[in-house]
Amino acid sequence: MVSCPQSDKIVPAGMVVGESTPQTSLVLFDKSSGHTPRVGMQVMAETWAGCVLGVVEKLWAGNPFLPGDVKNFRDAVSMASYRDLGHTMYLRALVRWYSLLNPLEKSGRVESPTMPPEPASKVYPVPQSVLEGIFAPKSESWVRIGKLVWADAEFRVNVDALTRHLAILAVTGGGKSNTVCVLVRRLVNDLGGTVVIFDVHGEYAEGVVEDRQVKLKPKINPVTMTIEELFQLAQIPENANVQRRILREAWEEVIGLYWNGKKGANEIMDALLAYLEAKHNELIVNKNKAEAMRYLAVADKIKDMQRVYGGIIDGTAPLNLTDYIRPGYLNVIDLSSVDDSAADAVTSHLLRRILWERKMYVREGKGYPVPIIAVLEEAHVLVPKDGRTLTKYWAGRIAREGRKFQVGMVLVSQRPKNVDDNVLSQTNNKIILRIVEPNDLSYVQATTEQMSEDLKELLPGLSPGEAVVVGMMTRLPAIVKIDLCEGKKAGGDVSLVKLWKGHRESGWEDEDTLF
Repeated sequence: MVSCPQSDKIVPAGMVVGESTPQTSLVLFDKSSGHTPRVGMQVMAETWAGCVLGVVEKLWAGNPFLPGDVKNFRDAVSMASYRDLGHTMYLRALVRWYSLLNPLEKSGRVESPTMPPEPASKVYPVPQSVLEGIFAPKSESWVRIGKLVWADAEFRVNVDALTRHLAILAVTGGGKSNTVCVLVRRLVNDLGGTVVIFDVHGEYAEGVVEDRQVKLKPKINPVTMTIEELFQLAQIPENANVQRRILREAWEEVIGLYWNGKKGANEIMDALLAYLEAKHNELIVNKNKAEAMRYLAVADKIKDMQRVYGGIIDGTAPLNLTDYIRPGYLNVIDLSSVDDSAADAVTSHLLRRILWERKMYVREGKGYPVPIIAVLEEAHVLVPKDGRTLTKYWAGRIAREGRKFQVGMVLVSQRPKNVDDNVLSQTNNKIILRIVEPNDLSYVQATTEQMSEDLKELLPGLSPGEAVVVGMMTRLPAIVKIDLCEGKKAGGDVSLVKLWKGHRESGWEDEDTLF
């Protein structure tokens, strides 16, 4: 047998019993060892091929003198009082073996065991120094986000793996926004990274990164807008073929005026409306009333768009992406004041430009000059499983192509089953906090190769802020307590009672105005 690190100095926690495989073993724990087993705790055992590292995934407590087939409560009471059952109670666990320890410690390489721990093999707790060497490498590419749940050991993630994309999933109140805050703070403060958050609910407006955070209004310069984005904002559906033909014709005419230097960017939308109205008048003169009314209908759509989204379509918005999304900063695009259509148009517009400019920079040295991480809050709305959005298309492109051009994407959602599975399945990293809905649990399992069925069963029982972390950003799956992001406004539930009380005590009510 190859001994485990410091095993001569550690009291064994338990022993392998029954049949064992290279993947799993049943372990009987010694209650007197002082090492109380917990689900998610890391353990190690000796094999002929080397020391193996595993995780407790299931845990049972039992007693042979109080079997599970007792049907009568009085019989159970009688059995319990007949003798002292305390010394015969046992704790048994299912341990999943993930890797030989030696390659993990030496090079960070996961090497799945090929030999099982033999029956009667001793099982040990893993020393803190060994755990931190595995889960918190001292390298500039690894940043801390928390601690292992059942050990006083730091936990870090590999930032370079973010170009393989990340999903942060949990129920409301499970700790998603806190996790985003902790990760983003490390990326920007510690590494000088560039991050953009598409903030649907205004949760990240302030308090995430001190001195290196900018809040941005959602803006699109019309000269950088695609015709599909224009269709979206003008509320022209896919089946409105005639209206789409007319708007495309008008847009090509007007945008040509800009590129030929005849119109400025801030004149484009007025020029578009003028073109449509001029065509309407021309058709009326030519007595083609039916076609004239079609142009008028499109003109009315553009007027409605300007009324609703006039603050978004802005000819003064920077044409250079670096003048809008600042390198080395956390850039928060505040989408809390716009509807879903506008949020979709703005998000897809910026994702498209980010990917395109990073391609240009990598290939030609022109474009956005630094790698960037894009965080999509409410991913089930922007990248839905059912339904078409512009963001869904560009998120899919980034999921497939982003790694080559150093564009990473983080999907954040409390309803993973409603996120497009083609995009979600391409997030090679996942931080999964508490999830309770059965369909969400099944969906997470189906789209996460590294998560065993037993790990999935842990998700409903996680406390707020606890997460299962899997993927290329960690050497092995781990259960982690995420650090608290101090200074950020909490995203959890608000006390209605306190709000009512504060309102009542403010003396705001005027009895003369009450009905």
